[in-house]
Order: sequence, then C-alpha cells, then structure tokens
Amino acid sequence: MISLVEWLAGAVAIVGVLYRIRLWRGGPLQPGARYLAAFTASLGLSMALLPFSRSPGIAAQPSVAYLLPLLCTELKLTAECFLALTALAVRDGERDRPLMRRQALCSVVVMTAVALLYRAAEVTPVAGNITVGAAGRAELTAYNALFTAHSLWCVALFTLLVHRAARRLGPGLLRTGLRLVVVAGACGLYWSAMSLFPLVQGFRTGRQTSGVNLHSAAIGLATLVMVIGGMTVTAWGGRIAARVRRLRARRELRRIDPLWSALYAVRPEIALEPPSTRSLRGPAGNPEFTLYRRVIEIRDGQLALRAHLHAGVPGWASAACRAAALDPRRTEATVEAAVLAAALEAAAAGRRYPYPDTDGHTPPATAPDLRTESSQLALVAEAFTDSPIVASVRRRMRTELAALQSGG
Repeated sequence: MISLVEWLAGAVAIVGVLYRIRLWRGGPLQPGARYLAAFTASLGLSMALLPFSRSPGIAAQPSVAYLLPLLCTELKLTAECFLALTALAVRDGERDRPLMRRQALCSVVVMTAVALLYRAAEVTPVAGNITVGAAGRAELTAYNALFTAHSLWCVALFTLLVHRAARRLGPGLLRTGLRLVVVAGACGLYWSAMSLFPLVQGFRTGRQTSGVNLHSAAIGLATLVMVIGGMTVTAWGGRIAARVRRLRARRELRRIDPLWSALYAVRPEIALEPPSTRSLRGPAGNPEFTLYRRVIEIRDGQLALRAHLHAGVPGWASAACRAAALDPRRTEATVEAAVLAAALEAAAAGRRYPYPDTDGHTPPATAPDLRTESSQLALVAEAFTDSPIVASVRRRMRTELAALQSGG
C-alpha cells in the first residue's frame, strides 16, 4: 500500500509538470513557476524511486541498494532548494538575486555534507532499511539533522513569503493558486517535521527505514496535488468557476420561479419574451443571463403592483414576524413576500389603492450584484410559497377584498 501511494505521488508529479510545460508552450516562462515545476519534478521523482529501495531485485545489487536512499535524499534536498528559490522569486526587486544565489550555495553545501556524512556513517542497507554500527550513529544523526533543518528552513521560508505575496493580490485565480500553494507549504512543514522521528530512531538504534510510512506518503501526495493545483489553476480554474456559476444560476432560477410565475400570471407584460420561448439555458446558452433577466422582471412586477398595495400590509406582516421572532433577514424576505402576495390578490380583484392612500413598499437594499439579489429573491420566493405569515396576510387580504366587493 505504501509503495502504491509513493508511485501515485510520483505519477501525479510527472503528469502535473508535463501539463504545466504544455501550458507554457509558446508563452512566457516565469522564474517562480519554473522553480516550482522543478520542485514538483524533483520531489515526485524521489517519491517514485523510494519503493525500489524495498525491492528484492535492488537488494540483490549492493551498490544500487547503497546509493538509492542517498539519491532519494538528495532529490528531496534539491526539491527543497527549488522551493526556497520559488519563494524568493515571487518577491519584487533585484535585491533578492543575491539571496537566491546564497540559498542555492547553502543547499549545495548541505547536499555535499549529507553525502559525506552518509559515506562516513558506513551505512549498510538491509531489507529496505539502513543500518550503521555504533561508531556511525553520530554521522547518521548529523545526516538526519542536516536534512531536517534544511527541510524546515526551506519550507517555512516558502510558506511565509508566498503567503505575503498572496495577501497583496486582489481576488482572482492567481491569488487562489497561491493560496493552494501556501496550504501545500503548510503540509510540507508537517511532512518535514516528521523527519525528526527517523532522526531519533537512528540515534538510539543505529537503524532507520529508507522509505516512508503510509501517513508520510499520503501527506507527500497531498502536498504534490496542491502544488500542481496551484501551478495550473489559472488554466482550469476559470472553466470550473464558469460551470459552478451556471449551476448556481440554474438553482437560483428554480428557486425564484414560483415568485416569477405568480407575477407573470397577473402582469404578463413583465416578461421580455413569451414563456413558450424561454428556457433555463437562455437565448445564448447562458443561464446567468436568464437569471439576470428574471430578476429584472420580478423587480418590474413589484413596481407595477405598487398601486395595488394595501397600506396596512407591511405593518401586518412586520408584527407577525416580530411575534414569530424571525431573524432580520428572514423578516425582510417575509414582509416583501407578504406585500407581493397581498398586491397580487388586489390586482387579481381589480382593486387599486392610489396615492396618497398608499405609498407602496420599498424592498430592502441589497448589494449591487446578481448573486446577492437572486439569493434575496429566493428567500422571498420561499416565504411566498411556504410561510404561514404570508398565507395569513393573503387570507386577510382576500377577506377585506370580499367585504369591499359585497359592500360595493
């Protein structure tokens, strides 16, 4: 199972990098994105090679079995170096170029020291583990300590600087991608901290696994997936966001349809197109456009019904909402629904309440965007069809209209 997760992580990394290279074809290659792709490729290759250290075929070749754990460690250190370079590349200014050179030099020194310590420890690979004698425990501990310190430094630097860069950006796919990468950095910090366990194990017993456990492999896979997602979100995020908006628009259309249908039955002139030619997809295959038009038609219907509103209806509905202890947003929607229900009853009966007998009812102000207004109208439609307060106002209005007609 561990090998499967490790190979899957390697495959995800390779496919992700190839996809990112395909997106770069013919376009500018940003340094930060280039280093991030190199990080993904290095870490993915390391994860893909780890299962071979436990392979019986590799164990039969002592030189390969000896070098493979070191190669995987060096690949991880290389990945961490690219991660730090990514963080420094997203900062503005020439001042970071010396920092990038110093970081690269520091990583090269660490990689060289790790290789020397691995050799000095006189490591012996045994069934997927590496063992050292009592004389080599100090070198093995220093080997693990250097690796852990380098990992924590690079990942922490990356997470901090990319987080700062994301905070400076406005809403958009680029900021979303950077935030995904920051989450990957947080996972990487946790993954790096887990290197403390083999450090202690190697110091105490002179023996440690050359691979990773299932938990560590899963964290590594999750980190790679989020890094690749952050690198490529500008390519696929827009398409997914558009589909989500269309699905949301279809849902809102279904929610406000009872309200629109009731208004159209009494005031058919509000429709910009006859219902027989309408569909949820709209004339251009865009349900967002259809939703926008329906919202306008509902608001036009409200204006057309102002002359049919009984002056006491808002007060009746507000008093009932207070008695029911509804929250402010629900109260606004219920009062608006009750006003529409009463006005529709009066319009159907041909009853008008001309100014100054009534000054109508002004719906509560909402943010000037389609999503907020359609959500508010969906609450109004829900109250219009299901609220007992609206049903009570509707019955009271019918009673008054019947009394007026019998008295007239």
